[in-house]
Amino acid sequence: MKASHLGIALLVAGFVAATAQVWQRTHPPADGRVTVRLSHWQLEGTVREGLAAVARRYEQLNPKVKVEILVVPERVYRQWMRTQLVGGTAPDLIEYTMYWGRIEELAPRYFQPITRQVAEPNPYNRGTPLAGVPWRDTFLDGMNGPDGYNTLMRDYYAPTIAAFTMRLFYNRTLLREITGRDEPPATWREFLALDAAVRAYAQRQGRVLSTIGNSWDNCWWLAEPVLHGLGSHLSPQLDHDHTLSLSYWEIALGWRRGEWSYRTPELANALRVFRDLGNASQPGFVQMRRDVAMLDFLRGHALILCAGSWDASSLRREAPFDVGAFRLPLPGREDPEYGPQTLGPLSDGAVSTSTPFYLNKASAHPEAAVDFLRFLTSVEGDQIFVNVSQWLPAIRHVRPTEFSRRFMPFYDGYNWGASYFNNTGSEMTMFFLGEMHRLFGPGGSVEAFQRELETAGPERAERDLRAHLRDSREAFNSDDVTAAARLRVAGESDRLPASPALLEAKYYQTARVLAATAHPEVKP
Repeated sequence: MKASHLGIALLVAGFVAATAQVWQRTHPPADGRVTVRLSHWQLEGTVREGLAAVARRYEQLNPKVKVEILVVPERVYRQWMRTQLVGGTAPDLIEYTMYWGRIEELAPRYFQPITRQVAEPNPYNRGTPLAGVPWRDTFLDGMNGPDGYNTLMRDYYAPTIAAFTMRLFYNRTLLREITGRDEPPATWREFLALDAAVRAYAQRQGRVLSTIGNSWDNCWWLAEPVLHGLGSHLSPQLDHDHTLSLSYWEIALGWRRGEWSYRTPELANALRVFRDLGNASQPGFVQMRRDVAMLDFLRGHALILCAGSWDASSLRREAPFDVGAFRLPLPGREDPEYGPQTLGPLSDGAVSTSTPFYLNKASAHPEAAVDFLRFLTSVEGDQIFVNVSQWLPAIRHVRPTEFSRRFMPFYDGYNWGASYFNNTGSEMTMFFLGEMHRLFGPGGSVEAFQRELETAGPERAERDLRAHLRDSREAFNSDDVTAAARLRVAGESDRLPASPALLEAKYYQTARVLAATAHPEVKP
């Protein structure tokens, strides 16, 4: 067969396969059941198994519905999802996260709000302590977390199925070889001593070994608690709304007003601690992704791995050694160097649930899709998922497993909910992470990093703020039409976390600050 004929044959075969797939997705199964399709990127085996177990139980209770679960690797998930949404072939339920940014753009275009539904009780909670309780109030965070409630659109969009904490996982066997004990460091000074011990051990043994298996992704997870924890002494001064938490308005506008900078003692200390953590990692880690850090840890080339509790069950399953976990020991009040600018121990803060599933506006079966979400986030459904996945629950009265209980949030400390590196949005976050190489290594320094943040940071921050202004303007303009009506709808207006008037006031406050401190290279 000629090459041209072969190419045509392959093209025809691909077209037929694609047509058959589209037909299959738009036509009910031969047995007459309704098909609800759900997509996610959680490749952990326990999570896939957990969702499958919930789907099987739901199908037993609802024999006229079939639940089809699509698993797409995280690296291509966003591109795949966008293509599916634009092409009109996206599944009924789609996992997304606000940490990917631009959810304000996607939500009104592709996703259906479920504000009315979450004000009603979840029927699958009959016979449980949550019977008769509004669906949103069955979540540990009241469904008010960033992955469930859209503050700009003033709508609930996605129920969530799990809660997470960040931990340092460590190789107990290797720690015992290096130090003679298997207990992790409890203070910052003990951590520094451990890093020195690991370096000496690696040199004696002639092996490749770092204290932390790190990467671009893992460094993100280290930066947040470090800047948050060391900055907690500063945070009360920026809490102008007296909410015991800092919104991006307060952090971003505080930076623009000169109320804080990365040279402020608390933040300068945070960068020094962050640099020590980076220097305890393998060389070149800022160019690597999380799978490399995971592999280094599993191969015994790193003693510690910073990860979320979502990775705990996978590490237990895949590691050929005993895995322990502990919280990052940040400097405390007793620390001789950082103590004077430290407020105290850092807690994990309020529980914010995650792993949300959004309802596709183009769903052919929205009622069945929402019904499955109700079961997935019922006491029975979430308990099934937690038991199999080993993740922490998102629903009240759902019990964690013996394994996942060790990752329960730590509350005995301070938490002002401040993040000083992704304080304005995705532009500033990517800039901060992209310039980390100036902080680490023999040629890196805190001064070099601070200088770059001061030189090029304001332009990125201004782009973020102007994007927030665009989204806010669209949100409160639509609120002008619906606010009066909502005041007359019982059960909804009393649950809005903030009024449209507050959003509008914040908008004009931000606009005034930007007008007074505008970067010349950023156009409105």
